Amino acid sequence: MFAASALASMTIGTAAAQTTASRINAGTALARLIYPPELDEAVMTLTFNAGVAPTYHADLDLTPLEAAHPGLIDAMVAAMRVEYRRARTAALPTLWARTGAVYARRLDDAELREAIAFHASDGARRIRALEIAVIAKAPPADAGGDAIQLYPADPTPVDGVAQGMFNATLAGEKLAAIQAEVRAINDDWSGKAAPPAAIVEAALARVMVRFGAVYAPTAPATSR
Repeated sequence: MFAASALASMTIGTAAAQTTASRINAGTALARLIYPPELDEAVMTLTFNAGVAPTYHADLDLTPLEAAHPGLIDAMVAAMRVEYRRARTAALPTLWARTGAVYARRLDDAELREAIAFHASDGARRIRALEIAVIAKAPPADAGGDAIQLYPADPTPVDGVAQGMFNATLAGEKLAAIQAEVRAINDDWSGKAAPPAAIVEAALARVMVRFGAVYAPTAPATSR
């Protein structure tokens, strides 16, 4: 009897582990659909266009270098972007695993299947393409530093209805309820997905050599 009880416990435990693994896999699959590489590329494009490039062009230490070597700053920004793209691409599986674990924990098996079915649908892909397009084409930030307002194009009536119907489901409501948690994970991941400073500095140094420029930043003023 003891052996039978132990076997039953082992069977239940194995089944639970399999269910958990299956749900985690489903959560990761959902995470990839919700935040695909194309969306991360658009986010990075926005970051460089609205933040990095204007900052470098406003750097007074780089102004004389740009005057002497036109195109230098844009080349520096482009070199940085290559390294950031490489680092973020390599780190995306980590993001999907982290956000996927949240989806797996908050949604049951049926809800995960429903969410995956919607986000893998042609309509959801078209809606995501609209979001990606508006993010990637966002204008540079104003000099005042105000946040950029993004207004994606409206989906087609059919796609809009499909989205509304999914949002009204329990799966859709749960996804909406955990957006803040997922966004916090994304923000944390984004900060950690940057390439090492030494790699960025080496990339910038190669640009300087190519342009024949020498970067000597102005020393900060000291009080006497």
